[in-house]
Amino acid sequence: QKQWYQRRVRVYLDNLFMHLNQHFTKRTIKNEWCDHYMHSIEKAKKFEKVQDLAMNIWRDEMLEKVHEPLVKAILQDITRDRRGVSQYSNILRDVIHSFVEVQAHEDPQGTVLQLYKDLFEENLLADTGNFYKKEAQKLYEMHNVSTYMIKVIEILDEEELRLRKFIYHTSINPCKKECVNKLIADIQDNLLDEYKIMLQHDHVEDLSRLYILIRRLNQGCKKMADIFHDHVFENGKPSIELMNRGCTPQEYVEALLLVFKKFSNTVTNHLSNDRNFIDALDRAMAKMVNSNSDTKKYPRSSELLVRHSDHILRKVIKSVSLSEIEDQLRNFIDLFKYVEDKDLFQRFYSKKLANRLIHNTSVSIELEEVAISGMKDRCGYEYTSPLQRMLIDMKLSEDLTKEFDKELLKKDEKLGVVFSVNILQSGAWPFSSNTGSAEDDKVVVPEFRIPQELAGCIEKFKAYYGKKYNGRRLSFVFTLSNGTVQLGYTARQYTITMSVHQLAVLLLMNETPKRTRSEIEEGVGLEKAELDKVLHSLIDSKLVRVDGDSYEINTEYVNKKSKFKLPSSSVKERADEKEVEQTHQSVEEDRRLYIQAAIVRSAKSRKQLTHNELIQEVINLSKDRFTPSVSMIKKCIEVLIEKQYLERNSDQKDMYKYLA
Repeated sequence: QKQWYQRRVRVYLDNLFMHLNQHFTKRTIKNEWCDHYMHSIEKAKKFEKVQDLAMNIWRDEMLEKVHEPLVKAILQDITRDRRGVSQYSNILRDVIHSFVEVQAHEDPQGTVLQLYKDLFEENLLADTGNFYKKEAQKLYEMHNVSTYMIKVIEILDEEELRLRKFIYHTSINPCKKECVNKLIADIQDNLLDEYKIMLQHDHVEDLSRLYILIRRLNQGCKKMADIFHDHVFENGKPSIELMNRGCTPQEYVEALLLVFKKFSNTVTNHLSNDRNFIDALDRAMAKMVNSNSDTKKYPRSSELLVRHSDHILRKVIKSVSLSEIEDQLRNFIDLFKYVEDKDLFQRFYSKKLANRLIHNTSVSIELEEVAISGMKDRCGYEYTSPLQRMLIDMKLSEDLTKEFDKELLKKDEKLGVVFSVNILQSGAWPFSSNTGSAEDDKVVVPEFRIPQELAGCIEKFKAYYGKKYNGRRLSFVFTLSNGTVQLGYTARQYTITMSVHQLAVLLLMNETPKRTRSEIEEGVGLEKAELDKVLHSLIDSKLVRVDGDSYEINTEYVNKKSKFKLPSSSVKERADEKEVEQTHQSVEEDRRLYIQAAIVRSAKSRKQLTHNELIQEVINLSKDRFTPSVSMIKKCIEVLIEKQYLERNSDQKDMYKYLA
């Protein structure tokens, strides 16, 4: 300390004799220049500035001659500071920095750290490593992991302050790395073993502390995230088991959300929303959602999620506020993003949406738009455009009905019934124009005979529509049509909403209360299976009584409700397995066509490519809609070879060539 204080005095003297530093040495050079050039330069070098002279003396007499005891004394002072004994921080800092300063004045633009690194930094790093290796062993033996992490965090924070107070800035990061290696990296495996226990017992505070420590290590967070992924998936296995046992959509979604929300909160509140853990959570949730059940070819997640969304958006008797429905929709979208079979999901969703819109059972169009907007954010406009066209059709149909009513009022014409119509674009809705069933069900049925009470309305509307939109053709889908009728033959008046097919049977029997089956079949023009379904629903609801082969209206009908909707079928099925299977088959066929188009597109752009390259390109092109299996891609390649779109290279069998 005394020696360094004297050096500081010399700095003061350098400032005091600034005039000599600036003028005397220069004048000496000029006066002796004439004698001899080289002699003059050598002589001028003897006249050094006072500060340079002090620096050289400090380097020659202290740093080079007695650097070993000097460095040892400095390291002892740093160790005492680590043990809580206060040091003369300014003097210690100045002495350490002098290793740099003694070279800085000689070559300001050059390398000034070599002396510092050789004499001091290497010793500092070795001493730091030895100190914290012993400290880590002592702390780990004395305390449990939770307390150990608390103390290590305190030590690292204190060490960083100490390094910034004493050490030259280039040594701060190497010293911090040495501390981290001894306090964390050397026992990383033990900490990660304890991490699994923390996850199992929800010790979230310890999770936060461990994350603070592990993130200092290279690839440390990745190892933690891998363990986190496995733990999340293990917690999600009950939801897969529920799906295998045939749970309700609500049970399945609640099980998934329980896992998602729990670990999403863990990532947000205790893992600083680290990207490694967000990705790990996403991978685990995707693995859960897309896991195959034991008995199904496809994961049921798409079907169950769509049915759950239908439950949210369908009008039912429930006391749920608008904000609660919006929260449920956000949860639904959170799970939707993990579905890999986006095409299958879209097919299921479009059918449920169509039923809600056509039968007017949707909670509100605004909430339907919220759900579609969430899917659009995840998958883009093209994915949701068919769904959005359905909403547009309903809005245009509402406006068209109002215009039709105004036209009738203007002509002073009356229909005798309240009439409204929905105009559906044939390519946007998942129904065939003939039957109104799913697109994949192309069964041809007899022509339905429209009741006279409705025929006039339909003809007038067709004439109005043909005049307004010349060239367009309307195909009525009566299987999706409803009517509301009031019963006037009962002691109490009832208002019942029913399908047009049910209404047609009742209107037929309104003329003649008792009819045989053959008369009814001839009068309404329904196929046998559909007529059986209609008659069974009317019999089970007790609106119609059966007597052998004759059917008659029940004039003594009684119901607790005065206004209600008549079920279209007497059998309430838990799920329509046939429709689900047909949807799967339809999607499977669409996928084959999509893959074939992707193969042709890739081959056409590349002209020729190897088997593995083609497989990878098709997977990349399809991944936003579904994940194609390699076996399916191979089958599609063979089909295209037979159709002469591709051919194998005769010299290289795994090479395909595009045929124009």
